Amino acid sequence: MTPRSNGEHDVHAQAHPSEVSERAAVWHDLVLAMHLLETALEKQAQRDGGVSHGHFKLLVLLAAAEDQTLGLKNLADSLRFSQSRISHALTALEGLGLVTRRPTVGGRRASEATLTDDGRHLVDRVLRGQRRELRDPLFSNLGDLGTVALGDLSARIITTLESDRPDGSRCGRTE
Repeated sequence: MTPRSNGEHDVHAQAHPSEVSERAAVWHDLVLAMHLLETALEKQAQRDGGVSHGHFKLLVLLAAAEDQTLGLKNLADSLRFSQSRISHALTALEGLGLVTRRPTVGGRRASEATLTDDGRHLVDRVLRGQRRELRDPLFSNLGDLGTVALGDLSARIITTLESDRPDGSRCGRTE
């Protein structure tokens, strides 16, 4: 067994080879499933909204926010995007008339973004397509128990991956 720097032993060194192989297969399937879902979401957002899925995530967060407005730092933190990436995305979305940007009230050197009516319509249209083409067929195939299990597993994955955030915040969640 190879000791780790924190004193724990390598789990794979303790596991039976068939367990390691099973875990590798499950990991491969998870990575492939995430890739296929992200690819499908990207194609669907491009087709139904004319925007990338990365940009669409920003629009969804704004749509769910109070007054459909969020500070740029909150957007960046929610999606784990850099400030520069948020700024570039918002510039593109402003050019499409989907968001507006303005300085925050109170004299701070910060800005906030607001979803426009056109942006709200685009979010509604793309979400309808996602429900029809991706979400509903997936959940139908999983059945009630599979859907609940997927929700439980997703929550555990999120909790595990978000445990390293110093402020304890989580990525934005949409319904």
